[in-house]
Amino acid sequence: MNTLVIYAHPNPNSFNAAIKETVQQTLTAKGHDVRVRDLYELRFHPVLSSEDFVQFSQHQIPDDIRIEQEHIAWADHIIFIYPTWWAGTPAILKGFIDRVFTNGFAFQYTENGAEGLLKNKKAIIFQTTGQPKEFLELGNLPSAFQAVMNAGTLAFTGMEVLDHTVFYSVPYVSDEERKQMLEEVKQKVSCLA
Repeated sequence: MNTLVIYAHPNPNSFNAAIKETVQQTLTAKGHDVRVRDLYELRFHPVLSSEDFVQFSQHQIPDDIRIEQEHIAWADHIIFIYPTWWAGTPAILKGFIDRVFTNGFAFQYTENGAEGLLKNKKAIIFQTTGQPKEFLELGNLPSAFQAVMNAGTLAFTGMEVLDHTVFYSVPYVSDEERKQMLEEVKQKVSCLA
């Protein structure tokens, strides 16, 4: 199986990096071919520009977008790993989605509305936050996280979201609790056949 990891955290010593390493090790041990797209390491340019639109209108795809689309087309499974910043994804990940999940690649418009073109792909999301679950639930933010990424983005493209896990209070929990979180990561990705 081909698994693509889209990783969006700038700190190589972060808990997000530990999640990425756990995903890679677990799936590689199970025989998956794993590719990681570390958006910060790649210095991915997240701004959808007027020049991008000009190229799209001429049926041309900028090279940096084409490369990422080739990785997505290759993948059977896509795993997103990112922190929560200002109740959303880091700007680099939002920009990646804006630029890479284009009309004609990830979806197309028909007379019946939008149709997802990534229908045979399955996704798992691992999202971290420094806030406690109880605090975020006061504003229904965990539901909003899932609605935006799962339904508003991935399901829109036709992907099936297998799981969206939010790990809460990551900087403030014990090392033992973080180890338990990484065990949960192992279990969740182990279900990928």
